[in-house]
Amino acid sequence: VTGPSTGVNPIGTNLPMPSLWGNLFNAALTNVTSVPRLRLAQLVTPVNEAGQPDANGRFLRSGASTIYREQGKRFIAVKFSVRGRDLAGAVAEAQAKTARFFHGAYHAEWSGEFQEMLEAEQRLMYIIPLSLAAIFVLLYLAFHDLVDALLVFSNVIDLSVGGVWALFLTGTNFSISAAVGFISIFGIAIMDGLLLVSYFNHMRVQGLPLREAILQGAEKRVRPVMMTALTAVFGLLPAALSTRIGAQTQRPLAIVVVGGMVTTLFLTRYLMPVLYSFYGHREPPAGAGGLAH
Repeated sequence: VTGPSTGVNPIGTNLPMPSLWGNLFNAALTNVTSVPRLRLAQLVTPVNEAGQPDANGRFLRSGASTIYREQGKRFIAVKFSVRGRDLAGAVAEAQAKTARFFHGAYHAEWSGEFQEMLEAEQRLMYIIPLSLAAIFVLLYLAFHDLVDALLVFSNVIDLSVGGVWALFLTGTNFSISAAVGFISIFGIAIMDGLLLVSYFNHMRVQGLPLREAILQGAEKRVRPVMMTALTAVFGLLPAALSTRIGAQTQRPLAIVVVGGMVTTLFLTRYLMPVLYSFYGHREPPAGAGGLAH
């Protein structure tokens, strides 16, 4: 083995480390047996035999075997996982109990999945309201009627109720995954409501009385609505019931979607026709029946 000798400086004295062929500056062989055996603790914190501070105030104490640094500053990484409760609540409790340990030059940074959750929450605070506002504007442009747009938009609330109840009944905490599930059912709710209301208007334009228009619309549009809901339910049911590794990420999304789809089987089919009957006597707006095709 060749290479330059290196050394450590425990008390201001350079201690050369041996190499088989010496180094570039000293080609003489070094006898390995002549090098004193020193423990790491003696190199870092030398002490006397009694284990008490010496004349210079040095003493022995346990410490980290490796010192990690990030951006030139020392840090210690403490890792843990959360099970059986929400991540935000667990971190809030941990912050409250550890606050007394961090003062002066010491501080704590809570990162990992918690930091990603905070960043995702900040994005969703803007994305969800803007998405819902854009959806409502598109509905109004499609129907040219404020009441029809509000009726279709109300289906979002119906399906969201199903998602909330699904989380409550399964004891699942709300998370970013669950929020993505709610965003998913928003689109399905709008599509189902659009199918029903547009067909109701189409039947009214054809001259059918309100009662007949609602009955025919509910009968003929129930198949596509149920196919959409059942496809989502059967497709995500395995993920909602999964308990394997990684299930804690996908289960909230699947539970929300399954709960919302089960709700749409009943509320969309029965509640929306009832709501439409309250104002359906009015003359449908021009072009309202064209959306049914």
